[in-house]
Amino acid sequence: MAQTWPVSRKRIAALRLIDLIGRAAAAPFQRSKGRSVSTPPGRILVIEPWNVGDVVIATSMLAALRSRYPSARISLLAKPHAEELLQESELVDDIIAFDFPWTAQRNKYSLDLRSLRLLMSLVRRLRAERFDATIDSRMDIRSNLIAALTGAPHRVGYDIGGGGWLLTRTLPSDRSASHKIDDWLALLDLLPSESNSPASRPNPVLTVTPSERQQAKARLQSLGVIGRPVIAYHPGGSHPGKRWPVVQFKQLIRRLKESVGGSHVVFLGPSENQVDSFDSDAVVIRPALRELMALLTACDVLVCNDSGPMHVAD
Repeated sequence: MAQTWPVSRKRIAALRLIDLIGRAAAAPFQRSKGRSVSTPPGRILVIEPWNVGDVVIATSMLAALRSRYPSARISLLAKPHAEELLQESELVDDIIAFDFPWTAQRNKYSLDLRSLRLLMSLVRRLRAERFDATIDSRMDIRSNLIAALTGAPHRVGYDIGGGGWLLTRTLPSDRSASHKIDDWLALLDLLPSESNSPASRPNPVLTVTPSERQQAKARLQSLGVIGRPVIAYHPGGSHPGKRWPVVQFKQLIRRLKESVGGSHVVFLGPSENQVDSFDSDAVVIRPALRELMALLTACDVLVCNDSGPMHVAD
């Protein structure tokens, strides 16, 4: 589960070669710049530049990080959706919002002059922040490179995917049996700390305000959603391989309406166009991210694919 890229023997061999060469080249520069390894970091950068579900999973580690370093300034480098997800949570002090080209659905490596300028501007900002430590569990050479470019004296992560030499401390990457939450938490013990106790394992956490919950219930009621249970559906997914066919969702809605009754609500994302498919079977809503978070608190069940809303509702 921990790996985030397709596995092939040729790819693994190529990355191991890059890793071997890189480690040899970087060895003279692997120093902590004269700082004591026992000094707790005062400025920490967490790198999680991918999808909604990835940020939600990282909140478990963010909570443990906040508990271990209560006086540290914690920044998160993530897509803009992290600003909405973590609003009101107090898990981080600052979100550096950035869309890396390689996290796009299409044209991942079609870098133009504007994209390069934005990347250079980001690197300048990261270096100006003078982070003491970075932490990243992506197991991806691209994320490792971003960590190295910050200039932070402590950079922790995994040695998979090539580029382990770009970090200062790493863990072995054979974690196929571990949950991604545990991948994140295991890295905390590599950071300088005055505590010898292992990191706690809090559950992922998002914060929805009482006002947002009230508004969500009011919207559902205004749309005629009053019967219990309230069963929600989300047919989206980041790519076709993760999506159950829409016709299957429609059949399930009809069966559940006959067997358990209640109210049925379909949530669609901004790029999903199946409104007509559900009109006669369920209430269809296309909510913004924070509204979706609040609406899910008013639902009893969510039927969905492996997607961001699945993690939000967990």
